[in-house]
Formats: sequence, C-alpha cells, structure tokens
Amino acid sequence: MLLTNGKPTLSAQQNLTIPLIGMTDTPSFNPTDQPDASTKILMNMLYSGLVRTDKNLQVIPDQATWTISADQKQYIFHLKPQIMFGDGSPVTAQTYIDSWTYAARPSNQSPLVSRLMYAIVGARDIHEGHAQTLAGVKAIDEHTIQVTLSKPTPYFLAALADPLFMPINQKYLHSYSQKATAITAAQQGLGTGPFVVKDVTGAVKMTLIPNSHYYGHKLITQQVNVYFVNDPRVAYIANRAGRYDLVWDLEQQDQQPAVKLAGFVRTELLQTDTLFFDTSKAPFNAVSVRQAFAQSLDKQNFAHTVMQDSVAPAETLLPPDMPGYQEQKPTFAASKARALLKTAYPDVSKFPTVTFAYPDSQVSPTMAQSLQNMWQKSLGIQINLRPLEDMAYQQALADHSIQFGFISWHAEIADPYFFAEKFLSDSKQNVSQWHNPAYDQLIEQAENATGSQRLALYHEAEQKILTNAIVIPLDHQQLAALIPNWLQGISINSNGLYFGDWSDVAILNHKE
Repeated sequence: MLLTNGKPTLSAQQNLTIPLIGMTDTPSFNPTDQPDASTKILMNMLYSGLVRTDKNLQVIPDQATWTISADQKQYIFHLKPQIMFGDGSPVTAQTYIDSWTYAARPSNQSPLVSRLMYAIVGARDIHEGHAQTLAGVKAIDEHTIQVTLSKPTPYFLAALADPLFMPINQKYLHSYSQKATAITAAQQGLGTGPFVVKDVTGAVKMTLIPNSHYYGHKLITQQVNVYFVNDPRVAYIANRAGRYDLVWDLEQQDQQPAVKLAGFVRTELLQTDTLFFDTSKAPFNAVSVRQAFAQSLDKQNFAHTVMQDSVAPAETLLPPDMPGYQEQKPTFAASKARALLKTAYPDVSKFPTVTFAYPDSQVSPTMAQSLQNMWQKSLGIQINLRPLEDMAYQQALADHSIQFGFISWHAEIADPYFFAEKFLSDSKQNVSQWHNPAYDQLIEQAENATGSQRLALYHEAEQKILTNAIVIPLDHQQLAALIPNWLQGISINSNGLYFGDWSDVAILNHKE
C-alpha cells in the first residue's frame, strides 16, 4: 500500500469491480422477491429502508428513527426529510404503505412474506387475498408511519432491514416484469439506495454509479462493476488473475491455498448443518439411542480433516454470531456413546437397520463415508447410505419418510427464534417429528420477554433440544473471502459480504 506521511491515500480511480457469485444473468430488480446472497448485495446497493444492520448485525437507523410502545406492539417511525428515489421522486409515509402492500400481495410467493410480514396486522389478510388494505400500517403525517403488530415481535426491527420492506417507486412497478436490459428510466428511479444502474450487459455484468439523490453521506466510489459469475471456482481463478478487486464465497478446495494469501478472511454464517432423526419411530424414539449417535462423532476431526477447516465444528444449534449463543464443550466420547447404545440394545448385533439419507448436492461421498466410518468405529454398527438428488430429498422431507437424515438450518435474521421455531410442534419444518409441549411453552414465553430474559429462555429451549438429541449439530458453515487491505470499508460478517455505509468504501493507493 502506498503511504503519504505514514497514512494511506486514496487512489485516483474509484472504480470497484466485484463478482456476484451464483448468478448467470441480471436478476429481477424486484426487492420483494426472495433474494440469494448475491442478489441481496445488489438489492442493498439499489435500495434502502427504515433501518439497516451494522457489521455486528445490530439494528441502526437508516431512513428513520423510531419509538416502541410499552406493550411492544406499536412502532412509530419518523422519516428523515427529503428522502428521494433515484429519479428525484419523494418518499413519504404513504410510499411505505404502498410498498409494503405491494410486497404482501397474493402473487408474491416468497416465503419471506409469511415469515417476516405476518406480524403486521392485516399482512396475512392481504397475502391470502382477503383484504386490499394493510390495516396495521398508517400514515400519521407525510413523514410519520405507525405500524401495529398482532403480537410482540422482538425481531421486527431486524426484519425491516430485509429488502422486502424497502420502499419502491410505484410508477415503475411494471418494470419488474420486463427484461432488465429493456429498462430505461426505471433504472434511475427504482430505489433509494446509494447507487443507480448505469447500464446492463445481459448475462455478463451491470454497471452502477452513485445515486445523485441519495440522502446519505457522499460516496467516494465512482462506479461499481458487478460481474455475474455462476461458479465460485471461476470467480476465484479470475480474481487471482487480477480481474476482480475481491472475491468471496470461496469453495473448500480454494480455501486451502487461499488461507495463505494476504487478505484471506473467514467467518461463521448464520447457518448450522445438522443430522436429524425421526423421533416417532424405533430405534430413534429412544433418547439413549439418539444420545449415543450424538456422542459418537468426532466433529473437530471431521471439520479439520474432512472439511479442511472450511466449516467450524458445532456443538450448538445456534451459530456463534447469533444472540443467545453460548459455547459448549465437545461432546465426542466414543466409550460413552457405545454404553448409551447398549442401554437400549444390549446386543448391538441386533440393532435394527438404519439408513442415513442426504442430499447429494450438500453432502459429498467423502463426507458421508467419514460419518459412516465414525458410527462404525464408535458404535460398532453399520449405517447404510442413501444419497438423493435435491428434489427427491425435499419430497422425502415433506413426506416424513427419512429415518435419519441431514438438514441445513439457516436464519434470515440474527435472532434465535428463526432456529427455535423449526422445532415447535406445529412447525412444517419439524422434520424430527418431535412434539414437546414444554418446549412450545418456552418459546411462547421467550417471545413475550425481552433482553437477557428472552435470551435465557432461548438457551433453555436449545438445551432441551440438545439434551434430548433431537438433532446433532455437525458444523457451522463458514464464508471465506479474499479482501485486500487496500480496500477500505469492505468486510464479511455472518450475513455475507458487508459494505455497511458506502461512504466509507474506498480504494486506497497500492502497488499492483
């Protein structure tokens, strides 16, 4: 890095070039669609909303400040004055009502609507086609929004950082059904984010430039070139050849050489890979059998040897950056595992046939065979393996036909509810078929509590899952990237590639 008086200086050219991984073409510009990691990066460049999250996933004001009622069910948002879309059109309280009503429309098939919006009074009625008006959102005046929830929802503010809740320019709604390359004026006026679209080259790239009507601090960045790169391996190779300023979402095989390079960073995502049992049937209706399987796995060795440290071994359901996370000691104990198994099956040779099913896109043959070997070594039993392609596996999950399987849990928001809800008795995601009224009650109590009391209840609920070995946390997925030190204001966190306040993003002088 080049220095002046011991301090880094800005490069004369502030054109940032990055890959959007997993994309083959220009996505829909519609922020109410369910985004993947790359689309979410793009949405947060073109759109913005009432709040955003900082690097540590804490909610901070963006377009508004707020107050919350004593019963935690009413929020009053005060919009900053003179917020405008990219074409200069004003953003008002009514803009938010119109935008959220549009997001909740019946035709929106994104699961985020039910997961994030239903807390708002009337959102479900609109989504199910029973109403036209979003009853829980009102304009007190041009710059004041009142939002009423059906029940206390501690994660509501964090949910508002999702693109689903960002204001959209109503006069360009028709553009969402058009080819991105055909959009002209709409490119400048769709959102209120720090950038607008300059041009699009279909299936290749998109060029973004600063939004001249942006309400935030002035940007240093003059242009962002985003390339669509479906294969993360291709992105990594292109980055090593100098095509991109950074690369992220590195594959396991690329992390091994990359870990030695300058700028390598890696962090846990809000994602936990787990093994689960059908607890309604033998042999996994016996707690001791499930506990035996839970203690039979050397997760530390699995993460290091098999996964080459591309994942972090998991002893908890909640990932490390999740509020309420509490570190736990490794549970691997082969002798104890076998003793537990023998309490249910004194003659291990009579243990019934068990088949481990898994999606072949997420679990490689090497991973499956490693798990199989550990069960054989620790428990003295042979587990059959059954790889399935994704659609077949999803159908088997829906049919509850999996005896012993693999599932990856992730959270859209850094809140323990989004892991805990999956184990509620009435949850459609309850793949373990576990029904526990005491657990359901704990979660209900947690959702009516706040602060440390709420997190303590979630910890108690998590311990109930782990103690009863309803699932076996295997690993926490990690995100790896190469971000050189001459890029200022760019990092990664458990939500992915993080830019934060774009006014802090800059390219420093450096030697090529």
